[in-house]
Formats: sequence, structure tokens, C-alpha cells
Amino acid sequence: MAAAHARAVLFDFNGTLFFDTPFHEEAWRQIYRELHGEEGEVPGDSFFRGPRNDTLIQAIAPEMTEEERTACSIRKEAVYRSICRSHPEQVHLVDGAEELFAALTEQEIPFTLATASIPDNIDFYFREFPLGKWINRKLCVCDDGNYANKGEMHLEAARRIGVPLSECLVIEDSIKAIDYAKKNGAGIIVGIGAKYTHPNLRQAGADYCICDFNEFDLRWVSN
Repeated sequence: MAAAHARAVLFDFNGTLFFDTPFHEEAWRQIYRELHGEEGEVPGDSFFRGPRNDTLIQAIAPEMTEEERTACSIRKEAVYRSICRSHPEQVHLVDGAEELFAALTEQEIPFTLATASIPDNIDFYFREFPLGKWINRKLCVCDDGNYANKGEMHLEAARRIGVPLSECLVIEDSIKAIDYAKKNGAGIIVGIGAKYTHPNLRQAGADYCICDFNEFDLRWVSN
């Protein structure tokens, strides 16, 4: 059973605060073509959703060394950022996010990011979005090589803001990330995504589901 309310919020970023899945898929398609040529059949978009970069690169180019995979991952994220810059009209926070940040700040409810993005992407987001107005970059947890999975990131983010995970509300769009949050005892789990994804998010362990942050209920959190 979910806690009656939480006293801190941990936000995922990609697919949660920024609906950027098509940009990542486009970047992966470009990387695949660079590795296999234009003649190779690119896997469907669902192939690229979920796994960490290193896992995907091993799947599409198993002959690569660890160093080559690292370089390929860096290249993929640079392509992704370039694609984002080419669609400035789509580079914005999800509806209701800034209003929620303001409300949490006013109520003195701590919050931060726990995201599988790499540090270069986090720096990019802090430049492109008004995140610094609300969030301390030093409190953000990202994929800097120190965490085996998203569950460890949730635990570290909770530690950084000084609130046990059992008293945190975790917002995620990923089935796997919700599963980690559930197993680690997050106080409340909110799934975000299109309506058709909500049954799967709930099955994974989400206590509530929303389509955007206009649907976030502030009664889920309190100081």
C-alpha cells in the first residue's frame, strides 16, 4: 500500500519531464546506419527503448571492444543533442512541470532528478531548460558510471536530499524503473505516459498514473 503522502519527490527526466523518446530513436537509427551502412535493415523503434546504451551497442555491434562501445555511446548522445537542437519548438518541459516545481518550492518540499541520462546530457538540459531555477545540479543523480541500475540512482537521490526513499514520491515512465522503485520501498510511485500505457505502469507497481503534470495531485506530498 502506498504511503498516505510523501515528503520529497524524485523526478526521472527523459520521457517524464521531457518527452524526447522520438529524438533518442532517431539518434539510434542514425548510429545503426553508421555502423551497418544504408542497406542494413534498422530494427523497429521498440528495440531501442529501455536498455542502457552499452547493452544496445553490444546487441547491434557485438564485435566492438569496451572502449569502442564507450566512444559509440558518446557519439550517440551527441547525435541526440544535435537532433534536439534542430527541433527547438519541441524542446520544452512537459505541461505542468514548471507549475509543479513552483508549488513544491513554495511548500518547501525537496525534489531532485534521478535520471539515467549521462552527465553531458544533464549539462545540456540545464542549459536548454530553466532547471537551475528550481533544482540544484549538484543534487542530481545521473548515469556517471557509479550505479548498476536505476534503483541505485533512486536510493542515492534520496540520500542527497536527506529523505528516506520510503518517504519519497518517485515519478517514472519506465516499467523497469518503476519495478526498481517498488522493490526498494519507495513511498509513492507515479507513472507518467499516454493513457494506453497506464495499465502496464500500474501492473509494474505505480500507485497513480498521469499523462502530464497538470494531473499531479499535490495531496500526494506534504512537508
